[in-house]
Amino acid sequence: MSLNPNDTPSFVSREQVGELSVLTFHTQSSYLLPDNLVSCSITQFQSVLTFAAKLIGMEATITDEYTRTSLFAEYLKDIEQRQSQEKADIIKRYETQANSELAAAKAEYEHAYKQSQKASEALEAELESSHRKEIRGLSKKIAELEAEVSTLNKSESLIRERCQEEAARHLKVVEESHKEIIRMKDECLAHREQRLFAKEQEIQSKIRRNASSVLRGHDGEHYFKTMAKEKMNWDLVKAPTFSCDYSATINSLPVLFEIKNYTDNVKSDEVKKFLRDMKLHPEAYVGIFISLNTNIQGKDPNVPISMEWVNDSQCVMYFQSCADIDVEYTLSIINQVIRITHSFKNIIESRELNSDEPIFKSRIDQAKVFLDRMITRGSKLMKKVVSDKKQQTDMLEMYTAHNLSELKYQQADLMTTLQTLLGEYSEDSEEPDSVVRPAEVTVVVEDGTTKKPAQKRKSRAKIDTTAGTI
Repeated sequence: MSLNPNDTPSFVSREQVGELSVLTFHTQSSYLLPDNLVSCSITQFQSVLTFAAKLIGMEATITDEYTRTSLFAEYLKDIEQRQSQEKADIIKRYETQANSELAAAKAEYEHAYKQSQKASEALEAELESSHRKEIRGLSKKIAELEAEVSTLNKSESLIRERCQEEAARHLKVVEESHKEIIRMKDECLAHREQRLFAKEQEIQSKIRRNASSVLRGHDGEHYFKTMAKEKMNWDLVKAPTFSCDYSATINSLPVLFEIKNYTDNVKSDEVKKFLRDMKLHPEAYVGIFISLNTNIQGKDPNVPISMEWVNDSQCVMYFQSCADIDVEYTLSIINQVIRITHSFKNIIESRELNSDEPIFKSRIDQAKVFLDRMITRGSKLMKKVVSDKKQQTDMLEMYTAHNLSELKYQQADLMTTLQTLLGEYSEDSEEPDSVVRPAEVTVVVEDGTTKKPAQKRKSRAKIDTTAGTI
């Protein structure tokens, strides 16, 4: 009876002989055992059996792999084509949306410009019409006065000349007032146009730079480098021996800087990379890791400034959302920590580390507690200073609005004076609605009470509606 070698199991038995095992397998009578297998050691033979078992497992997947590469090749090709087409459509749709937004902004700007031109032309026409009416009225009055004076004796000719001079002087004052109003209106329109153009340029530049993470990162690095140079006269340079952004020598101590300008939180891998660079360069005793606009993973978001000692002698500081912190305060904290680290470095180098190392470590731990507490209090103080600054700015704007309103009342008094001189003033006239009353300003005092400034009395003067507002 012949056996099928493809269906018959090859394993026969396993017999324990002392510390070894004897394995028995069936083979075909024509099979010749390789010489290398006969002369190999027990460990090598065990490895051969292990590799053979893995090869038997892989043999079953060869047919499936051929099926995937032959039968599904066209299907995978169609999927890739559809994916590339969808990607192109998405890019095209975003480009179309960006172009439409830019066109809408441009159309809005042109519409605002045309509206301002129309308003200016209407104001000029209104002022010209009012001016002509006043000229006609004054001319009529002068003619009447001349007719009355002509009936009088020759001694009244001097009075007529004086009246003409007075009328001409009043007319000149009115013309100068109108010219000044038109000039200020033109300046306001030109200034508004310049601001709109500058804002459009700023938006376009911001869109271009924010679209690229590389440009955004360069902007953040350039910003911090500029602030460090202006405020502290630090020269931050890109050294080829370091993988971080910048390095500098401050207070005779090498310092490494890493600046991140991300839109999302900085990942902990970036921090590990920076710490690895610090470990590779033990000559740098201080490392500064700064995130300008976001927090850092693994750090408490309520503590914007933190510090740790690594590699026994290196100090690393972390700044979260550094753009919200006062620049001078941030640079001052960095400078103080560098000075403290430099002092510890000098003490450690001047003494024997074997005998004084525990003492220095205990001192560093004690100093770290006070330094962390100082940084935390400084962060809270900085936030309060920023809040107080915003409150004072709002208060200043309110007081400025009050002063502008007072200037408008002074203009009304000036127009009333001119009308009185021209004989057109009436005490029964009511205050027009076009006059803006002074803004009511409420001042919040530290003890919680509120104070309001004294109200100015209402002007009862009649205001010429053709004069406009400044």
